[in-house]
Amino acid sequence: MKNRTNPMQKALEALANHPKCGAQCKQSEGKCKNAAMANGRCRLHGGKSTGRPQTHGQTTKASKALRSEVQKILRELKKHT
Repeated sequence: MKNRTNPMQKALEALANHPKCGAQCKQSEGKCKNAAMANGRCRLHGGKSTGRPQTHGQTTKASKALRSEVQKILRELKKHT
């Protein structure tokens, strides 16, 4: 019988050699042991985005521009009255 290595064992060894996040954890009162991403932190401690940008509501560029135009018009009207 051949000496086969389990693919899961290879994956665990690769993960063990991967850099760790190292952020301070409140729950375990130690360092985070999750695998780090390119920026040095895991997905829970600053690796991924918090969500897609807003496309509606009060914070979009279009709505900010519209409010700015309305404010300019109101200022002009107040000057003439």
